[in-house]
Amino acid sequence: MIFPYKSVDSRIHRLDARPKLLFVAVIFIFSILISDIVYLVLFLAFVILVTYMARILKSTLSILKYAGYVAFFVLLFNILISSGSNKILVIGPIVVTTESMLFAISMCLRLFLAVFAFSILTYAIHPDEVLRAISKFGYKTTSSLSLSLRMYPTIAADANNIIDSMKARGMEFEKGKFVDKVKSRAAVVMPLLLNSLERSISVAEAMETRGFGVTKRTNFGERKMMRHELFMASSFCVSMILGIFLFVLGYGNADYLNGAALGYSFDDIVALALLIGTLSPIMFGGRQ
Repeated sequence: MIFPYKSVDSRIHRLDARPKLLFVAVIFIFSILISDIVYLVLFLAFVILVTYMARILKSTLSILKYAGYVAFFVLLFNILISSGSNKILVIGPIVVTTESMLFAISMCLRLFLAVFAFSILTYAIHPDEVLRAISKFGYKTTSSLSLSLRMYPTIAADANNIIDSMKARGMEFEKGKFVDKVKSRAAVVMPLLLNSLERSISVAEAMETRGFGVTKRTNFGERKMMRHELFMASSFCVSMILGIFLFVLGYGNADYLNGAALGYSFDDIVALALLIGTLSPIMFGGRQ
């Protein structure tokens, strides 16, 4: 499924989509900006707690096992390629240093933090709510995005049907070397492309027949954010601005490859308290 959304009665699910989208955006930005292991561990623990409250932790862990393979290669690649002066293991030409180890761990934690944020986006926010939230940017843009998202599973189903029909005619997709498999799969592209073009033309003609874009679109009903949701959205915006400001000042930005030590100071504790404190309103969730 492209949208494995789980309809669960949890505090997080009852929230309006807009503060949840802001929360996910802040976590994504922090996963890119922050490189300090202490910061990343605490943020990861906080986001894990949020996924637990949303009752999607088990589903998130199922995604995490795939991210674990990527993290393993990231860890291995950075340990073997990155340089440093404090050697902890030497095996022939392979030298493992403290700096490369810390840098690799930091990269893996950033990956896991992004995965947990992505899980909140996919499991705790309904796709229709996402489209409704971004509809303010223009209904034409929203309609295009909505059609694209809804076409994806249809195209995937068409691809499977084409492959099944070709297999029934004796075409092999799983035998041979990797290059042979790629060539056999390439034969699916042309009929799939033609099928998709025909469907898109039909949709365009149907929209034109119904007068799409002639007048301003009206909504039957619009959900307004409640006071506590507005407070959450404001708090998340403050957290984003504060996080970028602290990053510019050097907080959470550890250059391990150039000898930065693993540790924290009182200023780091204050910075973490401010950042997590401005994100913590999501714990209250939506009302019954």
